[in-house]
Parts: sequence; C-alpha cells; structure tokens
Amino acid sequence: MNLRDRLFPPRPDLPAEVTSIDVMKTVALVLMVIDHVGWLLFPQIEWFRVLGRLCIPLWFFLIGYARARDVPTRWLVAGIIMMVSNILVGLPALPLAVLFTMALTRVAIDPFWRFVAAKPYYFWWSVLLLMFAAYATGLVVEYGTIGFLLACCGYAVRNREEVDTALEGVARTPSQALMIAVFIGFGILEAMSFGFSMLAFAVLLAGLTGVYFVLQTFETKTLPGVGNANLFQFFGRYTLEIYVIHLLVLKAVFGLQVLAIYLIG
Repeated sequence: MNLRDRLFPPRPDLPAEVTSIDVMKTVALVLMVIDHVGWLLFPQIEWFRVLGRLCIPLWFFLIGYARARDVPTRWLVAGIIMMVSNILVGLPALPLAVLFTMALTRVAIDPFWRFVAAKPYYFWWSVLLLMFAAYATGLVVEYGTIGFLLACCGYAVRNREEVDTALEGVARTPSQALMIAVFIGFGILEAMSFGFSMLAFAVLLAGLTGVYFVLQTFETKTLPGVGNANLFQFFGRYTLEIYVIHLLVLKAVFGLQVLAIYLIG
C-alpha cells in the first residue's frame, strides 16, 4: 500500500455518486481552513474567524444527523495528536480538540432525547441550562455544550416527525424552534468570545440565518452529474485526515514564526 492509500484509504462502503453530505462537508472544510488560518497566522483579521464560525453548526449538525453512535478510535488518536501538537508549539492544551466534544456528543445524544421525550416539560429548561453551561464547558472541550445543542438540531431534523410529536406543546414546531434558539445562542456566544465588531456580528448572524435555512431542509441524497465530483468526494470523505494534516502544517508554520520572533528578539 502506497503512502496516499495509507493516508486516504479507499472508501468502497460509500456511494459512487456525490452525496449531499459530501457537498456539506466540503463547504464546512473550506470554512474550517479559513478559520484555522485566521487563528494561527492572521489573528488580527477578524473576518477569518467570522467566516470560520459558520463551519461549526455544519459539523455538529452532521454529528447529530448521522445514525452512527460509535466513537471511532481514530477520533481519539487524532484528538491526542492535536493536544500534543498544541503543547509542542506553545499553545494551551485546553480546551481539548473538537473531536472529543463530538465523541461525547455521540455518547450523550440518545440519552438526552430519551429524557426530554419522557419529560417534555423539562425540554426548554434543559436547553437553557446547556446554553448557560457553554462557556464553562468550552474551557474544557472545544464548543462544549453549545456544540452538543447544535448536534441536537441535526438529530431533530433527521427525526423531525418523532421529535415534534414527542415535544408537542413546547413550541409550534419544536424542531425549528430548537434550531432558532440554539443558533441565536451560538452567535451571541461566539461574538462575545471573539469580541467581534457590530458589523462582524451582523455578518455572522446573516450567515447563520442562511445556514439555518439550508439545514432545515437538509436530507441525505445522491447528486449524480455534479461537477468536480472527485473533489467533493475527496474533501467530503477524508475530512478527519485533512483536519489533522492541515492543522499540523499550520501549527508548524506558527511554531516557526514564534521561534523566529524569539531568536530575533
């Protein structure tokens, strides 16, 4: 097996055609790279981070939308690699990489929905509690409980009829109300965390509004005849590998910049 196949092993288990998930992951990946470039190389330019924020709802939505509940070992290995690489270049070890948040989300999402389905009168209290805990939990794992709530939006869209029936009475359309509340909470939290200007905050809210409408009607389907099919499939099916590789490269550049400043200074 050559190096390319080791890094990006064939995926015969996935459809031969491009899927809507491939397209969404590709868009999320582009936004993620923009975000990380801003984080590590251009922290003074807030627009990198504003655009980058839009990838977070996409990633967590897909975690909740998926039926899979296993936690792949490679997620945890990749998360440890991210933590070690942070330490090596002088970045904080905490919060732990978003992969740990996604792993915890997969474990917790079904018990959460069973709880609120059995006790719907606790639904909004549970959502508010998780929102208020977002800042504190975000200090331990990236995005903390707000990430979990974004994943719950994906679950609610995938299981819309079941969710709206179980939560009948808490809102006119509970699945939509949940996403609106969580997106507003996420936008406010991110704007406060990054100290965005009013213009940047307005752009972020506009972007989140667009993401909301896309996700509300999202469904898994094949898209035959899509242009650049190989590109969409590559980016959409090797997101973990690309996540690790691009961050290691950016952190290496960041580390060299820090070293150069130290030597010159």
